[in-house]
Amino acid sequence: MATSILSKRWLWVWTSVPILDLQDTPFCRTDPNLHFRQFVDHVLILNKTASLDKFCLKFNLVDHPSYVKTWFRDAVSRDVKELDISVHGTESFPFLKLPFALFTAKTLHVLKLSHGVELHVPGTVSLPCLKVLNLVWIKYTNDESVSRLFAGCNVLQELVLHKHAGDNTTCSNISIPILKTLFVRFAPTGRRRHKLKINAPVLKQLNLEDNLTLEFDLEDVSSLVEANVTVSWLENRHIPLLKALSNAKFVSFHWDWYAEMKWRNFRPYRLFLNLVQMELHVGYGGWNLLSLFLEISDHLEVLVLAKNDNCRGLGFECSWKPPKYVPKCLLSSLSMVYFKGFEDLTYQLSMVKYILKNARVLKMMDISSNGDLPLDSKIDLLKKLLMFPRGSKVCQLKFN
Repeated sequence: MATSILSKRWLWVWTSVPILDLQDTPFCRTDPNLHFRQFVDHVLILNKTASLDKFCLKFNLVDHPSYVKTWFRDAVSRDVKELDISVHGTESFPFLKLPFALFTAKTLHVLKLSHGVELHVPGTVSLPCLKVLNLVWIKYTNDESVSRLFAGCNVLQELVLHKHAGDNTTCSNISIPILKTLFVRFAPTGRRRHKLKINAPVLKQLNLEDNLTLEFDLEDVSSLVEANVTVSWLENRHIPLLKALSNAKFVSFHWDWYAEMKWRNFRPYRLFLNLVQMELHVGYGGWNLLSLFLEISDHLEVLVLAKNDNCRGLGFECSWKPPKYVPKCLLSSLSMVYFKGFEDLTYQLSMVKYILKNARVLKMMDISSNGDLPLDSKIDLLKKLLMFPRGSKVCQLKFN
């Protein structure tokens, strides 16, 4: 449209483009119930393409959204391949319910719904080409709406699910036969419980952020290769989750605290038999679990240690206890260790000293100091590190 200033023959070229990305903004309108509606109506009338590759619509919710459903029906009638809907508004506006025609769109490959949308799913769902589904901070009519939607997505490969306290569900049942990538995030909800069920036999990547009291029912994630898990409190209810990750090769854990007394029965399990790389991002009160994770990761090759922000400014130091017996991975497989955010604290020095002394095949210990340390402190720290004994004759110490 801008090039039409230079040449009039470009004036109507936009009416044949197969991608429509229409976003409302309060900075370019005075009447939210009129101007953006007219703009979208005119675009859809003037655009002549019979097939839409993408229809992206981001706008503020209005009192009578019936005409919005007309926009979606228009997109479905043009065999739209990707539909991206984001609705913003206030609590006084009703949530937008999608037209039932959307749930039988034969050509839809990507569906993204976020914020002011209520997922009211009809009895029949048939999305035979849908491969990517994003459901971010929306509402659901009930648990059955979620189950019916997933049941009608037989070729779904990627699912992004962000849930909040007021979304009207108590259970997320993810049973999808060829799902390969799953991103699940649960916002804090106080004491409310929620159940997460996963049956995805070919799942390769799992990203999970648990900020509420989740109950896990993980039926089949046996093909999992990579997992990224973030929790505030690592506790007994997470044991089914950790067992489900037993086949993963790459795992990243983020936690601040853990319930120590509940983990006594967990030590006999040698879970991570295939694990070759593990990242631990730990907050105050969680460092003692490092020993446990080393004990259950017999074939670990790469270890990344990092400190969460909540370790700062508490007025006292974190603690760490070494394992009673040297873990098998230190004796036979651990070759690379990265320690990020090193601050010359006692527990950090103890961990580094223990690993350097007992890791028999370690090739490199890479330590990155905190940027706040003065130069003199860094020099003194380096001298301490170089004095630590090393169990591996080929180990190199890299200090940044």
